[in-house]
Amino acid sequence: MKSAIILMVIGAVIFGATFAGWYLLNAFACGMSPTGCTGFSLKWHDGEALQLFVPTFVIGAAIFLFGLWRAVRAKS
Repeated sequence: MKSAIILMVIGAVIFGATFAGWYLLNAFACGMSPTGCTGFSLKWHDGEALQLFVPTFVIGAAIFLFGLWRAVRAKS
């Protein structure tokens, strides 16, 4: 059970760090715009950056779900 919780925490940290990196990359790109930036939105259609971030999103989610599966299996 303890290993399942550790896996869930690791998966959540990877997923959260990836999302934070994606958010900060978008904020940096918005700040570098010469036309100014009054607010920004996450550009999910940017294929160049997403090809770097999607694998870590998937890895983090998979590790979390594997830990969750182990926790549920251990309970029953």
